[in-house]
Amino acid sequence: MPNARSMVKSLHSPVEKSHKGENGKLLIIGGSRQYHGAPVLSILAARRFVDLVYFHPGEDDSRLIDAVKRIPEVIVLEDLKRASEMDCILFGVGLGKTRPGLGRLDGKKLVVDGDGLKRIKNRIPKGAVLTPHEGEFKMLFGKDGSKENVKAMAKKHKCTILKKGPADVISDGKEVIVNDVHNQGMTKGGTGDVLAGLVAALCCKNGMFEAAVAGALITGNAGNMLAKKYGYNYCASDLADALSESIMKLREK
Repeated sequence: MPNARSMVKSLHSPVEKSHKGENGKLLIIGGSRQYHGAPVLSILAARRFVDLVYFHPGEDDSRLIDAVKRIPEVIVLEDLKRASEMDCILFGVGLGKTRPGLGRLDGKKLVVDGDGLKRIKNRIPKGAVLTPHEGEFKMLFGKDGSKENVKAMAKKHKCTILKKGPADVISDGKEVIVNDVHNQGMTKGGTGDVLAGLVAALCCKNGMFEAAVAGALITGNAGNMLAKKYGYNYCASDLADALSESIMKLREK
């Protein structure tokens, strides 16, 4: 079975004569009047790993859209007419109590995080990556997030599950990989949004299981790098900024 480090090393890299858009187009659907920071952090995590990042707000709120537009790399979409063009869609970060559903996103590579998990409780999308923490896993499946249960639920629902915790458990129903590369500084709000943004970006041009495993290791390694510099006094935006250096160091070893 391949290990997490080998999956990082085998991630897609742009070929010499590639053109804009050929190395990943990601759409992030999320955010609300209550939670504008979550999609911002996902965008900050994703923007260095794909060619194009698009955003569709979960709620038509001017402050949310203004916050996102401060990131120069993002393109805000007023509707989902271009969803079919995307290589992957991240759904759910910061949706809060808004009510958008998956709609016509079936058939696309899909990563579901945060409040989006509540929208799929009765219909798990096949082939998707789900990124629940322990409480969300129990909400979805009525079981604790043990290795055995994560593998069983991934197999049953034909999806990949990245169950976040002190040790992340990642399974596609066939294989299970445990990631314990991180530290307690990553308990801060927003680090899960960073992880979701990175995993979704990697899913654009890589396998879903490989992207989930590699994303967890890259993010955890970034947290450990920050801890060496600042102790546990770092935040989610610091984590997003450290991802590029993290993947370079992991590929060097």
